[in-house]
Amino acid sequence: MFVPSCFPSKLQHQDQRLASPFSLLVWNIHKENQQSTFSNTLKDLLREYPSDFLLFQEIKHSKQQHTYAFQNYSYALASNIETTKHLYGVVTAAKVAFEQVQTSISTQKEMGGIATHKSLLITEHLLPNNTPLYLVNLHAINFVSLKSFTLELAKIERHLLQYEGSMIIGGDFNNWSRRRVKVLKDFQRKLGLQQANIEAAHHVKAIFSKPIDHVFYRGVTLLHAEAIDTKKVSDHNPIYAKFSF
Repeated sequence: MFVPSCFPSKLQHQDQRLASPFSLLVWNIHKENQQSTFSNTLKDLLREYPSDFLLFQEIKHSKQQHTYAFQNYSYALASNIETTKHLYGVVTAAKVAFEQVQTSISTQKEMGGIATHKSLLITEHLLPNNTPLYLVNLHAINFVSLKSFTLELAKIERHLLQYEGSMIIGGDFNNWSRRRVKVLKDFQRKLGLQQANIEAAHHVKAIFSKPIDHVFYRGVTLLHAEAIDTKKVSDHNPIYAKFSF
């Protein structure tokens, strides 16, 4: 296992533009995407909740067979782990054009430096008025001290402050303590973000009674957000959110 040098993408919708309303699905899929159970669940899910964007964390990507459960989407992957056969990380998939793709990994590794980095993916898409919409797919660092968690989130915050305009941030924030919740609230405030109020919130993954999967946004209007029980395909459930602009 080593630091990744490969960040694959497949962009096949470069002539498509975003329309209003649009929707997205945010989900930590726990490396289950190459299993038939996951594929079947996702197909059923997308029939009921058609989504323009998929923001997945903990995806498993075969370096030999470039197959996904979402063949009808373009995608970009920010990997945090690379082995001889697979990449692991976060993926953003879309049915619209990608104007820009930026990947990064955390400065620190988890568990005192003996485990893995965490990855971040920023993609840019155009609204009909030709202003940018930035999608930020985040899997926050976990098994580190509060100080390290704060430093990593502050690094992401400084980077995102460079981006003016509409923004949606979704993912697994690992904010499982009262002090981590406070750090995340400060991050939200400094970036001028609103937090999506999620229906059926009891289906959102929680640790120590603290929900850790979230959607934040600015510059767009939230129409609806809900957590969907997928009967334990992953140890997380997806969040579906619909927006207009």
